[in-house]
Amino acid sequence: MTQADDTKDKPMDIHKPKPIHNWRELLTEIGVIVVGVAIALSAEQGVEWLHNRAKAAEARAGIREEIAENLAYMQRRDATEACIARRLDEVQGLIVAAAAGKLPQDALWIGIPVGAVINAGKYKAAVQSGAVSLFDDKEQAIYSNIYTAFDVYITSYMNEFDDWANLRTLEAHPPASPVLDWQLRSALGLARQHRWAVQATRLVALRTAAEVGLAPGHWQKVRMSETCVPLHTSREAAVKMTFAPEWGLAPP
Repeated sequence: MTQADDTKDKPMDIHKPKPIHNWRELLTEIGVIVVGVAIALSAEQGVEWLHNRAKAAEARAGIREEIAENLAYMQRRDATEACIARRLDEVQGLIVAAAAGKLPQDALWIGIPVGAVINAGKYKAAVQSGAVSLFDDKEQAIYSNIYTAFDVYITSYMNEFDDWANLRTLEAHPPASPVLDWQLRSALGLARQHRWAVQATRLVALRTAAEVGLAPGHWQKVRMSETCVPLHTSREAAVKMTFAPEWGLAPP
C-alpha cells in the first residue's frame, strides 16, 4: 500500500470545540462573539451611511439646480416690470375714457405679462424618496420656504393671467355701461394686487435662496414682452413683434 493510499484510508481529523472549564473562558468566548457582531453591525451602518450621504448629495444638487432655474425665470419676468406698470396705468386711462364714452377707436393692444416656468419635480421626488429628510433641519426649512414662495408666485401669476384676460375686453372697443365699468375697474385692481404678490414672492424666494448660497441661473431675455408693445398697435403687428413665426402660437 502506498503512502497516498494509507492517507486516504485514515479518517479525517475533525476539530471539536474545546470544552469550557471555567467562567473566564466562557466570558472570553462571549466577548469574541459580541465583538464580531459589533464589527458586522458597524460595517453595515457604515455602508448605509455612505449610501445616504450619496443619496442626499444627489438630491441636494438636483434641488439647487431647479431652484436656480426657477429664480432665473422670475428674473426674466422682473426685467419687464416697467412695461407692466406703464401698461396698467394706460389701461386705467382707457377705463376712465370708456366710462365717459370716449374710448379711442383705433387699434388697442393690451397684451399680458411675461409668465414664469416654475418647476418642482426634483424637489417633490426628493421628498417622496426620503432624501430631503437626510438634510439637517435648517436646510430642510429653507428649501421648504423657497418652494412655498414658488407656489404662491405661480398661483398669483395664474390669477393675474385671468385679470388681464378681462382687461383685454377693451381691445374690442365695447360700448360703455355701468356693469362693464365695474368689471374693468375690479379687474384692474386685482391685476395690481396679483402683480404685487408676484413681485413680493420673487423677493422672498431670492432672499431665502441666498441663505444657502443660491442665486438665479442664466436667463435669456424675451424677444419682446407683450406689455412693452405700444398701446395703439394692431394685433397683427403686435404678434410679429412679440412671437417668432416658428413658434406657431399666437398670444391669447
